[in-house]
Amino acid sequence: MQRSLVPEIMDDPRIPHETWERFHRQLGSLHRLLGNQRAILDALRRHPRPIGRVLDIGCGDGELLNAIRHALGVDVMGVELRPPRRNKFDVPIFEANATRDRLPEADVAVCITVFHHLAEAEIVALIRNAARSVDRLIVLDLVRHRVPLALFSAFLSPLLMRTVAVDGCQSIRRAYTPPELRAIVQRALAGSRASLLHSVTPLRSRQMIDIMWN
Repeated sequence: MQRSLVPEIMDDPRIPHETWERFHRQLGSLHRLLGNQRAILDALRRHPRPIGRVLDIGCGDGELLNAIRHALGVDVMGVELRPPRRNKFDVPIFEANATRDRLPEADVAVCITVFHHLAEAEIVALIRNAARSVDRLIVLDLVRHRVPLALFSAFLSPLLMRTVAVDGCQSIRRAYTPPELRAIVQRALAGSRASLLHSVTPLRSRQMIDIMWN
């Protein structure tokens, strides 16, 4: 399957904020249903040292940060290109472009379903930019493959608002295959001493990249 470059509906900055809020509310429910939130929490629990602060890159409405704060008892903050107008989870969220703006310092950064929105050069830039502010970056994203696309279309799309359903399918079409994503990350880490772990679920519902610089 060739990677699609067609933008998603929610990539349009003119989307009404009410639609943005409803979209992220359903997206949070979807991440919980698919086990993505649990996968991030499990990865954070395996951190080799005590965690003081977690940064979420592309945090949306802050729901994942809220879950991390309550589950792990750590400080949290997020960065988002389009921060929510209403901070319903009462977590600090700052407007920033993670590919070029200096990020807040934290022990660990997480980045969930963001990479498929980015071009290869932007992924490289985000990883290298994150290295200036954190010791570890945990990335969770989709896998471009016919199996997750068929499963999402058949079982989840009918239950979701149209925007989430359409963008969910397009997200899979825009995602990177595991070999593609691994090659991009390795290019970003070239010349560093960073360690890299890469995992893919059996049904290719997600892939995770775990980078440790120190």
